[in-house]
Amino acid sequence: MDSKYEKLIALCQSLIRAGTLSGEEGPVANLLIQFFRENDFDDIRTDAYGNVIACIKGNRPGKKLLFDAHMDTVPVSDPSVWTVDPWGGEIKDGRLYGRGATDMKGSLAAMMCAAAAFAGDTQKDFPGEIYIAGVVHEECFEGIASREISKSVKPDYVVIGEASDLNLKIGQRGRAEIVVETFGKPAHSANPEKGLNAVYKMADVIKAIKTLIPTEHPVLGKGILELTDIKSSPYPGASVVP
Repeated sequence: MDSKYEKLIALCQSLIRAGTLSGEEGPVANLLIQFFRENDFDDIRTDAYGNVIACIKGNRPGKKLLFDAHMDTVPVSDPSVWTVDPWGGEIKDGRLYGRGATDMKGSLAAMMCAAAAFAGDTQKDFPGEIYIAGVVHEECFEGIASREISKSVKPDYVVIGEASDLNLKIGQRGRAEIVVETFGKPAHSANPEKGLNAVYKMADVIKAIKTLIPTEHPVLGKGILELTDIKSSPYPGASVVP
């Protein structure tokens, strides 16, 4: 087996086994720093948010290329439904399994190993600079931590390693989060007639939202309109009309 391939798989397994939910990226950040040091990256730093940014500089001036991937993952709500250890990085039938294997420690490991291999094979005899960014808090605060990176790194090109079925994606539809509130009148749930239930009002809003047709773009495709969260106040409040 090719040593570069073995190195890539081992790194990805280490990243998966480190866990790292949003806000707990420290163990993976340390693995990145260790890898960058061992592979002769020219500049390695951690910014105020906890992002890890490393750079390989070619021996001639040229374009700057940034490879971007987040280090955090969503939680595992019920490990018992997994057929493998979600934090084990197990290889089964030629596939590597674990929380974050696809989103997105696999691509993070691939970017790191590819940059290191390219620098080694060329002896850094290339124009430009290659940056690798391991980003924090993406699952909870998408895009926020990346803004900190853009303050100091001004790349000519950016490659984001999110899963795409190995297809090149040349754009992004963007994202907007809309918060809708309905207001009622609180009362004890034993006497609901004295109150006005805000949840019933919200039910009408949700019904109306479901009739909306998202816009469609000739290149970016169909938009998505989806309810992702709903809360009542007070919560919990089993004895109160919200």
